[in-house]
Amino acid sequence: MNWKTLKEFCNSLDEKHLEKKVILWREAEAISDIEAMQLEEDHYIGEDEEACYPESEAQEPIENLRKAYDKGDPILWEDF
Repeated sequence: MNWKTLKEFCNSLDEKHLEKKVILWREAEAISDIEAMQLEEDHYIGEDEEACYPESEAQEPIENLRKAYDKGDPILWEDF
């Protein structure tokens, strides 16, 4: 799904449903503490890593990393 598809889906909901909490349903859990934001800086990932991190937290030169997300990209994240 992309953001346009998500927007179209949300626009199709009635007011009653728009007031309800957003839930991401996974196999064995339902994530309901979800936040939306735009990234404040580029995010990178290393060769052997699954997680990505902001440029300001890079432990090695940016040239050795792969950019995963651009500054300004919209994301949804779980608010732990």
